[in-house]
Amino acid sequence: MRGHITQKVLDDAYRTLTDRAKIDLDFLLLTVAAAVICALGFKMNSAPVIVGAMVVSPLLFPVICAGAATYQADGRAFIRAIGTFAIGFIAAIAAAIVVGLFYATTFRSEIVDRLSEAPADYFLVAFFSGLAGTYAYFSPKIHEAVAGIAISVALIPPVVMLGIGLGVGIAKQNSDLVLTSGVIVLSNIFGIYLGSIAMVAGLHRISRDQVTR
Repeated sequence: MRGHITQKVLDDAYRTLTDRAKIDLDFLLLTVAAAVICALGFKMNSAPVIVGAMVVSPLLFPVICAGAATYQADGRAFIRAIGTFAIGFIAAIAAAIVVGLFYATTFRSEIVDRLSEAPADYFLVAFFSGLAGTYAYFSPKIHEAVAGIAISVALIPPVVMLGIGLGVGIAKQNSDLVLTSGVIVLSNIFGIYLGSIAMVAGLHRISRDQVTR
């Protein structure tokens, strides 16, 4: 990491990241599209379609931004990132609820099968994905790897699972799917967030060490 991780690179990447974490029409359209694609992927039982939704989804950026803003003690950027994620989260949930209501019977067994892993496993994957995603975003050499990180962290599928679970709960008075997928969503968010803080701290330490040598 020596040589190309400088304070200027970190500052420039942080400014760009805070811009990407702002709510706008592009963010909303991509989030809703990703949620619908993912929901239909569950209906079709198609892993490639679900993976495509992960690539389209922009939800990873505000979580990484929130972690970076926490390290920078940038309260304004942190609040904006949280607000962006919250709006995107609600939009994705709403889209998934609509799909879940239309396909409640078809979805239930398929989604339950995908919730068999322990929440701790999701947290660990999210934490290391947060580390990798933050490094990929702040490193000018591997910035293009962010899309691959979005696939590994799988943030949009559990959000869609939660939305469909709410749809199933409304249609069938069943809260099991809602509770399980909700825990997974929280595990993913906190994992990415903590991983982002840890990586930003490490990158700033590296940039300072380069200056003193």
